[in-house]
Amino acid sequence: MSKMRVYVVDDEPTIRMGLKLLINLEPDLEVCGDADSSLVALKQILSLRPDLATLDLTLKENNGLKLTRQLRQKHPALKILIFSMHDEVSFVRAAFQAGANGYVTKDEGSEKLIEAIHRLMQGKPYLRATIASRMPGNFVWWMTGKQFSQPRTWPGP
Repeated sequence: MSKMRVYVVDDEPTIRMGLKLLINLEPDLEVCGDADSSLVALKQILSLRPDLATLDLTLKENNGLKLTRQLRQKHPALKILIFSMHDEVSFVRAAFQAGANGYVTKDEGSEKLIEAIHRLMQGKPYLRATIASRMPGNFVWWMTGKQFSQPRTWPGP
């Protein structure tokens, strides 16, 4: 059984190390690279071609939203999981509009991060129910009714 390859992007070295250790403990996952900046991450992801990337929103040089848009355009098959301290609806909405497939907050715990990675690898989006419940109108339908392979505009009411 081949392992799914994950790339980790976070500007905090301790977070990156912890994510790498956690992901590498999973029998079906392996970290193929990591970076603390969006410029390094973009270059390495395009070279390494991982199956999934976890991205923080706060990065050196650019932010995770810009990196998400760049990756979606240059590597459309890549699953993108935002891993952020921000749980505000505006950040979540912007992440999905940029092309993210899932969103995990750093306070959710390691088991939720692994669950989110597995869901994305199965082609399913991930968002914690408590955040989804704060999203506008038809977000849950929109999230589950479409595959996130291209940047999108927010649906109407």
